[in-house]
Amino acid sequence: MDLEVRNIGKRFKNRWVLDDVSFDVGPRELVSIVGPSGVGKTTLLKIIALLETPDTGSVHFSSLPSKSNPVIIVFQDYVLFPSMTVRENIGFGLRARRMKKNRINRKVDRMLDYFKLVEKGDHYPSQLSAGQKQRVAIARAMIVNPAVLLLDEPFANLDRNLKMETARFIRSTQMAFGIPTISVTHDLEEAFAMSDRIGVLLGGGLQQFDTPKQVYFDSVNPEVAKFLGPVNTIPAKLIDRIAGNGAAISTDASGKLRVRPENLSLHQNEKSMGCIVEKTFAGHYTAYTVSLDKERFTVYSQDDRFHEGQKVDLELKPY
Repeated sequence: MDLEVRNIGKRFKNRWVLDDVSFDVGPRELVSIVGPSGVGKTTLLKIIALLETPDTGSVHFSSLPSKSNPVIIVFQDYVLFPSMTVRENIGFGLRARRMKKNRINRKVDRMLDYFKLVEKGDHYPSQLSAGQKQRVAIARAMIVNPAVLLLDEPFANLDRNLKMETARFIRSTQMAFGIPTISVTHDLEEAFAMSDRIGVLLGGGLQQFDTPKQVYFDSVNPEVAKFLGPVNTIPAKLIDRIAGNGAAISTDASGKLRVRPENLSLHQNEKSMGCIVEKTFAGHYTAYTVSLDKERFTVYSQDDRFHEGQKVDLELKPY
């Protein structure tokens, strides 16, 4: 591994913001820490960046950060120098290291080309869009060959239609440069799209740390499941009826089963006790509410042919 966070704790005014947080980041891995606003994500990032001192625990690097391989943090407001052009902003770290001008220019040219900023090289930050500013900030970070890259809310200032595009770009950039990266964000869809592993930070603790698929479909507790999106809780008495196709299931301590709406399918059956009581078109899927044995369940489906009042069976789909 390239980085290990061990039992980090941080207290502000007698309140533990972070409590016994531990995880690791492997070489060439992109990890996202997700959680609601104010949960301590940025504080954790600052501790990893050595900008804050934890009250307990420690951060260990496989190779100690140095001037030539620093830990770099890109803040959500980008912190670009307003009086410098894009070219000057990107090359700032190299000038600070007193690198020769012709070498700086070559490196900056490569960054401008990779980040699709060639035509913006002589522009100032005030002339850029939010997405362009972010690319400048990441290019400025990458050019100094960081040991670890830290991203603080990378989607916070972007329009909704730019977020997924930016998530894919961050992922492809991280893979191209091969730099271990930690992102903290409350944008779940983008975090799932770009991350190798995801940690869910709630109540000061890292509740779960695993692959995106595992965290989403097999959440470790109801709090994590609810934070990550809509979830159906199927009582024990209905599990056999819904999972009758032999699908592997994992119930909680009370014998209930948590299932995402997209993991339930509908089948018409006029003899069924299940009934569609609501149908809502939601763009890339249709949301159905099904009443079954005095319980209500949400189903997300690509199939729009069902209608309110129709009798249906629910079936658990494998993920």
